[in-house]
Amino acid sequence: MAWYDKYIPKELKKPVDEVLDFGSSVVEKGITKPFASLSDKLIPNELRFLAPYAAGIGTLMLPPGMNMMTRALLASMMNAGGQIAADESATGELGDLNKLSMAIAGGLGALGSQDVTKGGASGEGIRGGIDTGTTAREAAIMKGSGVDPNSGVGFLQGAENVGREGIGTLSDYVQGTRSSLADIGKDPGSLFKVKKGGNLLKGESPISFPGATKAAGALAPTLSLGTADVAYEAAIDAQNLFDETEAAELAEAGASLEEIQNARRAAIRSSMLAAQFTEDEILNTLDQIGLKNGGIASLKDGGMLNFGGREMDLRGGGFVPIGRKERADDVPARLSKNEFVMTADAVRAAGGGSVNKGAQRMYDIMNRLEARA
Repeated sequence: MAWYDKYIPKELKKPVDEVLDFGSSVVEKGITKPFASLSDKLIPNELRFLAPYAAGIGTLMLPPGMNMMTRALLASMMNAGGQIAADESATGELGDLNKLSMAIAGGLGALGSQDVTKGGASGEGIRGGIDTGTTAREAAIMKGSGVDPNSGVGFLQGAENVGREGIGTLSDYVQGTRSSLADIGKDPGSLFKVKKGGNLLKGESPISFPGATKAAGALAPTLSLGTADVAYEAAIDAQNLFDETEAAELAEAGASLEEIQNARRAAIRSSMLAAQFTEDEILNTLDQIGLKNGGIASLKDGGMLNFGGREMDLRGGGFVPIGRKERADDVPARLSKNEFVMTADAVRAAGGGSVNKGAQRMYDIMNRLEARA
């Protein structure tokens, strides 16, 4: 979280980070990693992509009589389980989970509770707090007392009314999806029933499948969220494959990952010292890209590298060893007329698959050509 790193003092971050790390470690060791190991043994890789969809359907089918918090918690847990089960690496690490997906699943779970639409003293749930203005009876009493009745609703109350009705409508929809799926479960044949006789002139289809259409509408939120989770897991796997490939390239180039990281630190430090950056600024930059205390160079929280308004001086040309990943466009740069920038693919190709060898060859070519200019 970029805001956390930027605005929270280090003295406060350390104890908070220690508590969070301890909590994460306990959850991983006691819950997520054992579950990942179990799912790895029970679920074939070919069927793993179905796990997030099954978790979503499970969320919809939770009993509506549960209170909102219980449903939200169970829905988030099922979503996390679906994500873990869909991951072929079976690591069970909390950092690999899509937190936004868990939050959305929790919201859907909470909205499926009857408390939203039927709870409270009024029996109307959240709609019980909608204020439509002065009632006729209240107006008559106020008028009889010499007070001018005002049946209007103020802006803030109107906004609250809209919000309450919106949440109530969403809850009706979520509860309706459960009811629809339950009806299909009681009568599976309705899913395959065909309705004939529609009038084309009226825009009606001559053949329709009302049961299938009803099921598709009920499953729409689950299918959307499940598809997002599957795509997220695919992206995580792709990133892991990229990291493994990069490590293999480094090994092929004859250097260990630690040696390359040390070389990157040295290159960054040398360039920033030449540009008269302070030690704190250098350490802050290394911390941004995950190299302060070791690790592969990458922006931990995305975004652009921040040099505090100052810059690395590469006016004489040079290799860029920092940044989150290739084509991320996260390293600020200034270019001049007639200069030419090579892509990372071109650098890799020049090195026969190694970006480090390619960078050295690019330096050699640049030096030879500049000597001829």
